[in-house]
Amino acid sequence: MSNTLLIHFNINTPDQATWSMCNITGELSEKITTGSLQELADYAVDKHAVVLLNSQCLHINQLNLPTQNLQKLIKAVPYAIEEFIADDVEDFHFIIAKNKHNNLTDVVGIKKQTLQSIIDIFQQFKINIDCIIPDALCMAASEAEKQWVCLNFKSLTYLQTDTTSGMVYSHELLPYLLKNKLNDENINKPEKILLFSEQENNTAFDHIINDKSLTADADIEFITVLYNTHPLVVFCGNYKHALPLNLLQHGFKQKRKTSGYWHHWRLAASLAVIWLVLYMGLSSVKLSSLQEENRITSAKIKSIYKKSFPESKKIVNPRVQMEQKLKQLKNDSSGNNNGFVFLLAESFGKLAANDKNNITVQSLTFRNNRMDIGVDSANLQSIETFNNSLNRNLQIKSEITSSSAEKDKVKGHLRVESRS
Repeated sequence: MSNTLLIHFNINTPDQATWSMCNITGELSEKITTGSLQELADYAVDKHAVVLLNSQCLHINQLNLPTQNLQKLIKAVPYAIEEFIADDVEDFHFIIAKNKHNNLTDVVGIKKQTLQSIIDIFQQFKINIDCIIPDALCMAASEAEKQWVCLNFKSLTYLQTDTTSGMVYSHELLPYLLKNKLNDENINKPEKILLFSEQENNTAFDHIINDKSLTADADIEFITVLYNTHPLVVFCGNYKHALPLNLLQHGFKQKRKTSGYWHHWRLAASLAVIWLVLYMGLSSVKLSSLQEENRITSAKIKSIYKKSFPESKKIVNPRVQMEQKLKQLKNDSSGNNNGFVFLLAESFGKLAANDKNNITVQSLTFRNNRMDIGVDSANLQSIETFNNSLNRNLQIKSEITSSSAEKDKVKGHLRVESRS
């Protein structure tokens, strides 16, 4: 599917949600809207929808279990996780996935009654949803890149330490939890921590940045990024990493309802089936021969893929998967001096305080190894000064692509890319 409707939902406010459309590249293609579920229902007709559930009602964990057999893991998880949950594990619905970076098993748990209530709410408004995933796993944390992410939203703070490890806390608990994880010998320390905060609350993480005790024993770089409107602008680029932990599995797997127009096509469909059966009967000998050749060819392709990538466990389409693996290897070998984090760090991590104070970042878009920055300022001179400051960095180059005056402020767009 090319476009997906992303819905941010909190069970504590069941009568409303926040939503927007996301394209295949992980960028929002329409404005972010917050409204009632009836408004959402009118908008969501015939759209593929993914719910990003506020993770306060979830239990997210990683377990080291003595088996990799999927069926055995499903049976073992409730007993292994019982010590971490105060409630009766029999009341919980668990989803598991094998971690790609280590031997741990990723687990997400939710009370069955809570999940059923969420499903009932959306069914009541006839909103068809394909997936429900934890919003705390929809950020850019990566163990491979040694990167953690903190995101402030109203009175809550999201902390994600790995692709499949994250949770939501009250903002006051963040310093304690961050220090506790940094002192945990079983957790790999990050080299950088991205700090996403709301534009109107741009000092939300100052107490973290200024707390020298957090980084006393480690050289950690803090990168502050302001976002506008809603965390969906951050979640949209990373939500696909959480899809394996879709809560709508096992007994809660949903059947997508049809639009109700099927009966108008029954006669045409019946005639098409009759014609197809006759055609297949007349061509059965030739078809059987082609199928045998296709089976042999597919087996050869699958065999080559297994030899080339023995670590791959699930093989669905060997040819497409081979192309994806080769593309990934090509990207990995080209270095990361064109990556989003590199451009972000070089653009904002080395600017003087005056340059940062004179502008307000409204949007960040990364595509084709280039980062487009949308900014507001009191005057055009501040934007030009900001552009000149970026160009003084020998690692990157910047240009103003557009600017316009609106009432008492000037809007500008800059394009930043690596000099190499």
